[in-house]
Amino acid sequence: MKELTLNFDWLPNGNNSPEIEQTMGMFSFQAGEVNLTENQDIWSQKIDPTVFVSAYPLASWMASSWWRLLFEPLPARSKPSVDWRMAHELTASNQGFIWPTVIFASDTKSMQIWATSSDSTEKQSVRYINGLDHPVSENFLEFDKIAAAFIESVISRLNQTGVHGTSLAHLWEEVQEERSDPYSTMYRRCEAELGFDPDECPDEIVEDALVLAKQMGNETLSELAPTCGKESSETRPFSAIKELIESSGLKGKPVNLSNLPVSQEAMKAPWQQAKEVASFVRKEIGNEENPITNNILCDLLGLQESEYDAWQPPKRQPISVAVPLEEDGFYYHPRKRYPTAKRFEFARLLCDYLLYGNDGKSWLASTDIKTSRQKYQRAFAAEFLCPVDSLQAYLDNDYSESAIEDAAEYFHVSQQTIQTILINNHLIFSSHRVNDFEPSVPY
Repeated sequence: MKELTLNFDWLPNGNNSPEIEQTMGMFSFQAGEVNLTENQDIWSQKIDPTVFVSAYPLASWMASSWWRLLFEPLPARSKPSVDWRMAHELTASNQGFIWPTVIFASDTKSMQIWATSSDSTEKQSVRYINGLDHPVSENFLEFDKIAAAFIESVISRLNQTGVHGTSLAHLWEEVQEERSDPYSTMYRRCEAELGFDPDECPDEIVEDALVLAKQMGNETLSELAPTCGKESSETRPFSAIKELIESSGLKGKPVNLSNLPVSQEAMKAPWQQAKEVASFVRKEIGNEENPITNNILCDLLGLQESEYDAWQPPKRQPISVAVPLEEDGFYYHPRKRYPTAKRFEFARLLCDYLLYGNDGKSWLASTDIKTSRQKYQRAFAAEFLCPVDSLQAYLDNDYSESAIEDAAEYFHVSQQTIQTILINNHLIFSSHRVNDFEPSVPY
């Protein structure tokens, strides 16, 4: 089922450029069950499900932002740069039209869509009425098809009305050529994950990325590149990764857990799938309810508890990785110092091993980026270290601050983890409500 629909009913109008004039029409944009183009004309006070705009600016924005739109995730920091927003916010289409406030960001598996209604204090002729209470997720490949079909429908409309050779047509032809070539696609994807527009990133940086991809795997590079690209504070991209893997770490061989549950519901969110796997692992080790000790966690990761306890990262770093050893196992390079944060991080690495690394070849990677893989890790760690059923039983309907403090100490997790679990399972309310490990608005 499509979660996103874009429709234009052509209605040529105006004395603008041919590209704009021939692509005017009534635009409707629906995400999930919500019509994001329902609007009120402030002069007539009339409410309309569609808005009169030109499709050309929107198609041009999609084509020019194509690679970043599809492959650049939401940054870890709370407020993205203007440059990021120009590639991910629908209002960047502009060209004199008033667009709904919609944000797109890929998590590598799906396109996350956020939207807010118009600010009532803004004096614009059109006020959009609806927003989204939580992000809508459209399958990544489905979004690709919808966006490409929309761009092509605009170009087709122009051709049919005798408007040929537009900048949009030339740009889309270039994008199509790159999409059809595996190396060009990989190159553009690397640029986008690093936060650069096409041809903006120096060649040597992309080449460094492609070399690293051969070492760690394309999927792992996609997790790490956004942490050291244009949006980061790194003066030399990938220097943090290179320094990290050259530093000391911890050796360990994780246990082999086979027959992990595979959800039959493909549309399940990462957090839902992760909770199933966390429950499965607890059942496999014969501990479905009680707290997970450091000794249990170390055994699962093949670590010596004494080495785990003594470990301190050499400096602050934005990522954790585990590099496969030739003789089997991993060389872990964790980043957390505080005891509860360290436990949560190693639980995330265990999850990443179960998900990606049990072939003995792929690197493990844990970051603050909000990709599907990182969401999966965080959800697994929360449920593995502190199962919601066990937490409810411990709290016994007491959700006071002191009870949450006691629960955090009992399960050896942070108070923030306890609060997040309670909010996400609708057991307590937050004014900044988090739904299913996703914020209602990303920034």
